[in-house]
Amino acid sequence: MKNININIIIIILIVGILISFKLRSKKLRSKKYAYIIPAYIPLGDKFDIYFDEITKFSKNNKVITIVNPNNGPISRKENEYYFDKLEKKIKQIQDNKGKVIGYVSTDYGNRDEKKVREDIDLWKKEWKIDGIFLDEGIGSNSKNYEKLIDKYLRYYNYIGEQIIVTNAGYIDNSYYKFFKKNIIMIVFENTYNEFVSPDNYLNKLNLSRGSKGILLHTTPTNIDNKKLKQLYKKYDLEYIYLTSKNWDTISLKLLEEL
Repeated sequence: MKNININIIIIILIVGILISFKLRSKKLRSKKYAYIIPAYIPLGDKFDIYFDEITKFSKNNKVITIVNPNNGPISRKENEYYFDKLEKKIKQIQDNKGKVIGYVSTDYGNRDEKKVREDIDLWKKEWKIDGIFLDEGIGSNSKNYEKLIDKYLRYYNYIGEQIIVTNAGYIDNSYYKFFKKNIIMIVFENTYNEFVSPDNYLNKLNLSRGSKGILLHTTPTNIDNKKLKQLYKKYDLEYIYLTSKNWDTISLKLLEEL
């Protein structure tokens, strides 16, 4: 009787271990990409096409779209026609589960803080957006970055509870000092080939902190998805964007094939 009980216990333990391993493996495999799309799209033939594609893509994926009318926000008074067109596209994306954030330049910490706040105010006052994209954000590569940490923390506080994405573009191991809860940091903005290179500076860093993303341009259409997924996990990334050309061309086909 004792032997039977021991055998049953052993079987239960083995089954439990197998189930646990299977669930863990499934969890590891199921890490899905999330996306940040720089939709710097001028009025023209591609305006409706690109925004409609982003809308469709947002319905089934976790997507944050950056809108940038004129190196930052514009008011309705400045360009009512463009304002109305973009306003409708923003609502269209949001109605399909996507998030939309507004572009603000910080010029690597050099732009006057009052001007940055004015852009943030304009986005909040006239546009129904979900957050702010602080481009040319100061990364820890700057010689005087210690003096600028407080400035960026003030920006974060000023923006408040909305989505905040800051684009450092390049970082070192002090990058975490620019983080605050719920901040998303772009830690790499370059070509796909530079990203998959063994010389990628991210290989030298501890990337265990914060929510991070990458923006890759000039991406070959026949990329090695397996390699990309390995690096995505290795660098503990959450957000990704790829385009085969530059930021004026939306390449959702590449994202759909990941």
